[in-house]
Amino acid sequence: MNSAYRVMLGALFCLAPLGAQAAGWNEAVSGDLSNDRFAPTLVSVVPGKNIVLGSTGNSGQGVDRDYFKINVPSGYTLRSIRLLGNTTVSGGASFLAIESGPQILVTPTGGGVSNLLGYTHYAPDQIDTDILPAMLIGVSPPLPSATYAFWVQDTGGPATYGFEFLIESIAESGDVPVLPVWAAALMAAAFLVPALGRGGWRLR
Repeated sequence: MNSAYRVMLGALFCLAPLGAQAAGWNEAVSGDLSNDRFAPTLVSVVPGKNIVLGSTGNSGQGVDRDYFKINVPSGYTLRSIRLLGNTTVSGGASFLAIESGPQILVTPTGGGVSNLLGYTHYAPDQIDTDILPAMLIGVSPPLPSATYAFWVQDTGGPATYGFEFLIESIAESGDVPVLPVWAAALMAAAFLVPALGRGGWRLR
């Protein structure tokens, strides 16, 4: 992450609500998120809103891919992921993927894509919206208590991102989330279909 982005993200983090600062991650304060898909950075989350701020893209030294994971506590759910106002992209969109478990098993070129719970290409016109429903394949929010790994990238120039992860109790969510046994097979089949209204599999 270059110094200009550190200053901008640091300022945004200071302006965030105090309740959001107890957990989450800000690269300008806590350092660069992992670039190793087998060892994502553990981002602590608490009930309520948790903010992750970072930068990705290629500033001339190769693509800066960010990998992190969260542990949704027992009795709680991951209700939403809201795209925050600091988000910028290089070109049309940046990329976010989610996988159940502590690692991202998919290669940067898309090998093993059936391991993902889903992915999305997000853009500034989605700021202040929940992007979790659109990125999931075969399941719907909220997601149950578990460990989830995330992968952020933009293969163009420098880009910034901000995500707000909402952790809710099952009682608050009003749902008992279940990942069906058949979900993995459905997700794998979905990725084999050339077009599902998302333009098929591609990476930015």
